[in-house]
Amino acid sequence: MDTLHYRNENNPQSKAKIHEVMHELDLLDIWRQQHPFDNRYSWRGPNHKQSRLDYFMITSDIEAFVVSSDIGISYRSDHSPVLINLRFSSQIRGKGTWKFNNSLLRETEFIDKVKGDIKTVIEEYESDPSMDIETEDKQFNISYQLLWDMIKMKVRGSAISFSSFQKKEGNKKEKELLYKISLLDEKLLENNLPSVYQEREGIELELKILREKNVKGIITRAKARWQVEGEKGSNYFCNLEKKHYTEKIIPKLILEDETEITDPSTIRNEQKQLYKNYILVVNHCY
Repeated sequence: MDTLHYRNENNPQSKAKIHEVMHELDLLDIWRQQHPFDNRYSWRGPNHKQSRLDYFMITSDIEAFVVSSDIGISYRSDHSPVLINLRFSSQIRGKGTWKFNNSLLRETEFIDKVKGDIKTVIEEYESDPSMDIETEDKQFNISYQLLWDMIKMKVRGSAISFSSFQKKEGNKKEKELLYKISLLDEKLLENNLPSVYQEREGIELELKILREKNVKGIITRAKARWQVEGEKGSNYFCNLEKKHYTEKIIPKLILEDETEITDPSTIRNEQKQLYKNYILVVNHCY
């Protein structure tokens, strides 16, 4: 629809046809409707060309249900996501079933907090505080089962609190990165400086790492839900696993004589030979 850095109008007949269809079917370009004076684009091409190729067309019947529409920040693609927020009901969802986030076990700060929680519960319910827990059998004012339940309750509270803090910090960081990218996009509209593009790519990389961490959390929760409720894995996760597999393979290998090989079986043979030579060298040293 809208373009930037085009010498000539691109596909004028197609553009006219889109407007014709919009008129015949009573469709609205909701983003333009809500942002009548903004210049933003969803596609970035060679020679710094930009265009708003992606958009939502809706009927006027559901216009009242649109809360907001936006063009997101692009990374890992030349297209930006387009977003639309619809609200059809004010019904509030209840809390879901809580599941422990195993990734917290990789957080040193959380592990130290759990150790402190366990120590606190034991000290609260022990019969004789003078006894050494490391060398003697502790006696408690409550049953072992109830003690275990109290420890789990304490750890659960810490896990929820720690996860909530991490989520807030992650959301804050993501908003900061998106804001920086939006500022750089505005600079690119004024002047196509290579330094600005390089800075944008660096921030995109930070955003990619942050969002990949969030995706791993989503996958973990989905797998946990599938195990409990018998939910079938969706095509999204299957395709995601395939994508991760292709990222791990070695598509090309350059040998010492600068020869390039791309055949998978030849690459595997070279890897085997490399490890064999390495083992021989190590054994010879010892």
